[in-house]
Amino acid sequence: MRRLAFCYWAVGLALLAGCGDDSPSDSPGGGGAGIGGAGGSEQQGGMGGVVSDGGGGGEDTWDPRFDPFVDALLADLEDSDALGVSVAIMEGGNVTFAHAFGSKNIDGTEPLEPATLMQIGSTTKQMTGVALLRKVDAGAISLDDSLEQALPELEFYGDMTWDDQVRVHHLLSQQSGLADLTEWNGSANDSFLASRTYGYFATNEYLMNPPEAFWNYSNPNFVLVGVLTENLDTRAWPDLMKEDVFLPLGMDRTFLRKADVIADGDFSESYGVALSSGNIEPIAMDDIADSAWLRPAGLAWTTPTQMMNWAKFVMHGNTTVLSDELRAEIVKEHADTLYGMGTMHYGYGMFVDRGYETEDGAYYEMPVWEHGGNTLSFTNILYMLPDQDFAIAICTSAYGTDFSHSVDAALTSLVDLPPPGRAPAYEVDPSQFVNHVGTYEDPFNVGQVIIAQEGDTLTISMPDLDEAGFDVDPDLYAISSDIFVVVIDGTQYDFTFVPAEEGGPSQYLRNRSFVATRSE
Repeated sequence: MRRLAFCYWAVGLALLAGCGDDSPSDSPGGGGAGIGGAGGSEQQGGMGGVVSDGGGGGEDTWDPRFDPFVDALLADLEDSDALGVSVAIMEGGNVTFAHAFGSKNIDGTEPLEPATLMQIGSTTKQMTGVALLRKVDAGAISLDDSLEQALPELEFYGDMTWDDQVRVHHLLSQQSGLADLTEWNGSANDSFLASRTYGYFATNEYLMNPPEAFWNYSNPNFVLVGVLTENLDTRAWPDLMKEDVFLPLGMDRTFLRKADVIADGDFSESYGVALSSGNIEPIAMDDIADSAWLRPAGLAWTTPTQMMNWAKFVMHGNTTVLSDELRAEIVKEHADTLYGMGTMHYGYGMFVDRGYETEDGAYYEMPVWEHGGNTLSFTNILYMLPDQDFAIAICTSAYGTDFSHSVDAALTSLVDLPPPGRAPAYEVDPSQFVNHVGTYEDPFNVGQVIIAQEGDTLTISMPDLDEAGFDVDPDLYAISSDIFVVVIDGTQYDFTFVPAEEGGPSQYLRNRSFVATRSE
């Protein structure tokens, strides 16, 4: 029996947390961006009650206790393709560090400032969820309502019963079974949120599996959360988010429309996938996504310091925005992600972890609330440690950057952590493989999947992909007794076998992009 540390899948989970697809985690392109100097510090007050206290008053000065973190931050920036990185740290309800490094424009002539706006990707989701939870607070909708009850105008063309099965709770907790259809290059007109939902989406969307069978990340869940919220209001979704959520929390420079960001004037360009060409290159503002349909799932613009206002709300509350009872639902363990040996769960737009593992294998058992975000050219991470009243947000201007070394440095040098313990580890027990042997079907995507066992190895055959010209490696690599990797055309895809009943034979083969159900 082999044991594998679950940090092996940290990269895969980072992708799941993003707003993009399951592309390789390496940053697009080659070479690191020039670092440049610090851009300054953002002083943030406002209605949220978060202020900068000790974050440094000069453009490139800070308390020396932040030096290990800054060293790690600069090293991660040098190893990335990002034009710059902006960060804020909150301790005990006060912002104690808010600085930016690098540039905000492609030619490197303007320094990135802590007040410079950047896209935060799927970190948007928890904010989107709060707007709908406000409607639950008001009695306008129930978490148990089905889509048929809450949005009767929506009918899925593939099966008219699907909307009867999906409940509001399933959307917020990523348990709907809806396929992850993501649209980047759509209209910025506010009306596109509803028109695409009732049009193209209703025609082409499908359920990969019954709701609540298991957790599986899908951007349309939170698109529909946005549609539901707008449907219960008279305002456009970006306006109700601003008036009901952002402004009451002091997030006065958090925007959902790119036009508002341009009007603000202080925003960052980036590096990633250009909408106009599909090439990986420096990205000017014109080439940054602004699809009104995708906004609820991950296109907010803000700053790390503004996100500290958000973190303070999540950890401490603000009953003028949301009742404490419903706020607790954001960080409740609603669904096991089936990663991390039972230590990684999902709340409402939030990953809810039972500990934190550093890159060197130290594991600290404690509540950790976090969510990353990837757009086509920005990467964001937000971590909250409620027991320590600590939060950190790091936003970078490139797709798929890895600043986990910086998070490690911040937590281990600034936070009073519990004693480190043994990290949970995956177990590989070939005697359990027999539960997975059989034939599975995915009528919407990969077709038939045949799993067989040869000794201590599982093999896979995907005849429909073979016929379509794909090269499928027949040997599966076991990460645990249930999690495996298949190589298709040289690209690795993880999938998890899921039983209908604990200890029984596997009923589903789960990947973010496809789900196959046992047929024999």
